[in-house]
Amino acid sequence: MKKNTILLILFLSLIYSENFFAQSNAAISKIIQKGQRVELTITASKPFYVGGNMHILHIGNKDFTHYKQTKKNGKGILTFLIPIEDFNSLVQGDVVWMSYGNLLKENPGENINIEEMCKTNPQKLWYFGKFSAKLLKK
Repeated sequence: MKKNTILLILFLSLIYSENFFAQSNAAISKIIQKGQRVELTITASKPFYVGGNMHILHIGNKDFTHYKQTKKNGKGILTFLIPIEDFNSLVQGDVVWMSYGNLLKENPGENINIEEMCKTNPQKLWYFGKFSAKLLKK
């Protein structure tokens, strides 16, 4: 009986954690310049997880980790604060994605298909498409 109870608790924990981490409909909702920085906002239909790791915005070969996290009306909001010099050095067409934790550090490799990796791990990865500076609103 005790063994079955432990297995049941583990099973329910796994189901709960999968649903808790699941994100849906995350998208870049705003990119604006404020003084000497650019604020790139990502909004999701659920609040973003808060835990031992941090969210990392990846654009091409640059990573950004300075952000504000809020929630409003049940939605998760992350606003990455990017220095204008870094934003201006980004390359048109580079892949834009976000991770919870540094998964590339854990899985290094030159030929990683980021879009496919994000699809197979939706609890920790979000794919946003290709970078375009035209989205910036001053």
